[in-house]
Amino acid sequence: MSKFLYARLAASNLKKNRQNIVPYLLSCIGTVMMFFIMVSISANKGLNDIYGASYITTVTGFGVFIIGVFSVVFLIYSNSFLVKRRKKEFGLFHILGMEKKHIAFILLFETLYLGVIALAAGVGLGILLYRLMFLVLMKLTGLEGTFGFRFYGSALATTALLLGVIFLINFLSGLRQLRKSEPIELLKGDQVGEKEPKAKVVSVLAGLITMGGGYYLAITCESSLEAFSTFFVAVLLVGVGTQLLFSAGSIAFLKLLKKNKRYYYKLNHFTGISGMLYRMKQNAAGLANICILSTGVLLVVSITVCLWTGVDISLQTRYPAQVTFHGNDMKDEEIEETIRLIQESVSEQDLPLQKTVDARELSAAVSRDGNRFYYSDESANLLQIRGYEGIYLMTEEDYTRRTGETLELPKGAVAVIPESRSDSFSYDTVKVGGKSWEAVQMTSDQLQIDGSDVIKSTYLIFRDDEEIQEAMAQLGGSEYLGKSWSYYMDFDLSEEEQIEAGKRIREALSAADARGWLEIREESRPELQALYGAVLFFGIFVGLLFLMATVMIIYYKQVSEGYDDRKRFQIMQKVGMSKREVKKCIHSQVLTVFFLPLITAVIHTVVAFPFMFKIMIMLNFANESLFLATTGITIVIFAIVYVAVYGITARSYYKIVEE
Repeated sequence: MSKFLYARLAASNLKKNRQNIVPYLLSCIGTVMMFFIMVSISANKGLNDIYGASYITTVTGFGVFIIGVFSVVFLIYSNSFLVKRRKKEFGLFHILGMEKKHIAFILLFETLYLGVIALAAGVGLGILLYRLMFLVLMKLTGLEGTFGFRFYGSALATTALLLGVIFLINFLSGLRQLRKSEPIELLKGDQVGEKEPKAKVVSVLAGLITMGGGYYLAITCESSLEAFSTFFVAVLLVGVGTQLLFSAGSIAFLKLLKKNKRYYYKLNHFTGISGMLYRMKQNAAGLANICILSTGVLLVVSITVCLWTGVDISLQTRYPAQVTFHGNDMKDEEIEETIRLIQESVSEQDLPLQKTVDARELSAAVSRDGNRFYYSDESANLLQIRGYEGIYLMTEEDYTRRTGETLELPKGAVAVIPESRSDSFSYDTVKVGGKSWEAVQMTSDQLQIDGSDVIKSTYLIFRDDEEIQEAMAQLGGSEYLGKSWSYYMDFDLSEEEQIEAGKRIREALSAADARGWLEIREESRPELQALYGAVLFFGIFVGLLFLMATVMIIYYKQVSEGYDDRKRFQIMQKVGMSKREVKKCIHSQVLTVFFLPLITAVIHTVVAFPFMFKIMIMLNFANESLFLATTGITIVIFAIVYVAVYGITARSYYKIVEE
């Protein structure tokens, strides 16, 4: 048989199956385009000359990895829908006289056609859109630079290699199914699984336990450090739980509806529920994947948009004052000399100094049990997150120096101030090691704490140094205690003038060999904006990729169910069901489970909200209201898009069923 015949048959097959092939091919092209653009930006050597652009290459390098891994999983998964739909076609070829090796040649040419088209179109669109995407990136990051598109052979090679691996795996998967199937099995391949599945109680319980475990980690998380360390475990548990509950739980849910006679024995219910029940085993995975991808879109978009819009908030959280000097383990004499040098520089520059804050404190990593703070071996181990806290010890004099207010504590009393505004210390006494003090409760506002620490922390204010030394002795492990000092300064100056003033103060301190380091808020703005802009750019790409995958799975789910239901509804019409009644049944059937992924994704997002906010605190973002508003808007917009996708894909379903 001529090999040109295989090539012609392959081209003819692709044309005849364009309803299924075109969405898959468009997904391949879109994936290639996004991956090629991300690789090209990551490889752009011109970014090396721009201050702050290192964040772009770091984030885009991570984006290359994430998009690459996701592309492999997504396109292989999408190909499985095509293989199922085309089993009958290959069975006909077999019966008409073709051997399996002949069908394999047809599969090979089809794979080559799709691969070449996807690579050429994806890279072509990537080249056309690169400059636009790069301009968007530069706008988001606030960096300045003019770059035309420069073609990198490494970007093309990496993209071609990724696509080649994906299509090779898809081709081998098709061969494997072809090899293990007989002609009659291929002809009836799209009908496999047409028997009522059993509701597996063990799987439902396993799903509830794993998802509950993920929810528990998210809800009970106490600090940003703990959230960061348990993030991937929580995501894995919720992902596994979602798969199990949709696979086994959806079957149990449909069986419960079937047992409800008032609901089930209605014309628009019993037909749809029966049909879904028989094929739910194979469709539940699609629903679970839609749910997981939808959750990914909601979280990625809301977090990245919130970070970018809240650059000023993050900057002020990370740098509470315009200019700040920090020192560790400095003696009081050194501190006073450093303050004198700073004041001399301020005076020489004739700077309009508005406010200064002198913050001195001892800090320690401790364990906590109720109202007792104590040192243990686990206190210094960051891997032992739960139960690990930080404490800051201050004297009344330190408090007055910091706030300008007088705090008169009775002997044997300690003022206790939780670092977070949402925490409270509800005990009458506080214990440090083995000694108890009367607890005087105060709020973080009284100490002007920004509340952005990555671990739970508590401030303890003692009467004098003598009591602090006693507390240190009781605490034990004093080698882990450290004294820190920060001197905060705010001026009535423009952003450029703040940077200039801070640099001159830094020069004066450096000339005097002062120990410590000086931070200028506005000096760090370009780097922070570059980082968050690059993160938003990455979030847009990943969000679009997840959204494309969600739409793709929804479409194939509708098409697959349309073909599965067509014969059944044709039979129902022959025995007297009207077209209006058929549409009513279809509508009830689709709505019964179609919006479950969206509802579950919203629940996942709501539960993950406090968990993700604690992680955002590590990125110096501490505005919970803005994060809540951004997440809510993202959910509403995504729900509108989801409903629109449902309306569009439902038309394909109706069209197939009514043919």
